[in-house]
Amino acid sequence: MRTGLEAAYIGLDSTAPAALGDYLTEVVGLMPGEAAADGAATWRVDGKAQRVWVRKGERNDAACMGFEAGDAQVYDRVLGRLSAQGWRMRAGTADERAARRVRDLTVVQTPWGIPLELVTGLEEAATPFASPHFPEGFVTAGQGFGHFVFAVGSAEEYDSARRFAIDGLGLVLSDWLRLPMGAIEMHVSFFHCNPRHHSLAIAYLPRPEVPQRLHHINFEVAHVRSVGLAYDRALRAGTPLANTLGQHANDGMVSFYSLGPDGWRVEIGATGRTVGEDWNDVREYDRISDWGHLPPDALAQALAGPSSSA
Repeated sequence: MRTGLEAAYIGLDSTAPAALGDYLTEVVGLMPGEAAADGAATWRVDGKAQRVWVRKGERNDAACMGFEAGDAQVYDRVLGRLSAQGWRMRAGTADERAARRVRDLTVVQTPWGIPLELVTGLEEAATPFASPHFPEGFVTAGQGFGHFVFAVGSAEEYDSARRFAIDGLGLVLSDWLRLPMGAIEMHVSFFHCNPRHHSLAIAYLPRPEVPQRLHHINFEVAHVRSVGLAYDRALRAGTPLANTLGQHANDGMVSFYSLGPDGWRVEIGATGRTVGEDWNDVREYDRISDWGHLPPDALAQALAGPSSSA
């Protein structure tokens, strides 16, 4: 289903922005952009002026996420729906619009605690995109930025987040995951707003506190070869892996996850499924991946083989 929205950008707070910047450039392979009007460091993944920005902060988490409306009618329609449902919002300031390089901006408070910025007119860069790591670029045309996954720790937050995404933003449920984990269950809902299988996902794992809301950021590339090269680059850099190469069951993406210096993850993947107006595969999954995506300790144990008996 087309809603007229695309994931636009992610803003990050970091206690060590220089280390995070090195990771985004040298390991993830993003292209550094021009500093934002407020001094934030920025990175590009395509022809847009900025898709990621980082500022010095007192925590390591997302500062905001951006969704871009395709035109003024979509922008007004989404804001009208959010307002009618009572979600708290405010108009962005001139300084904020300049820093994000957008025409219109409204800040909306989300149930998972990270502000969502609804914008129009995300600015084009003055120079072509060029990355030595991904010369073919990233998959963004008609789909926007990759995707974001945020964590919640209570059933109430999870239900509220689902209502916000579906009834407020107007996103569409692609499918969902229910995974028993001993005495508890993990639940994840995946939402789309254009051909990308999901631009936003909300993960619920019962816990008294959620110290970090951002679970991971996804960047999609055009070829599995590019995923493999990024995997090798992460290994050479000594970057911790959160999950090895694997393929997800629901969106079909072949990917791996590296662990950034701030504790959240980056997924580099290819072959992601796309959805159309006739999408009819809305169902529950009981597994995250068809193969792979092992945590490193599980991989080490598998490679070591069964322990010999005395």
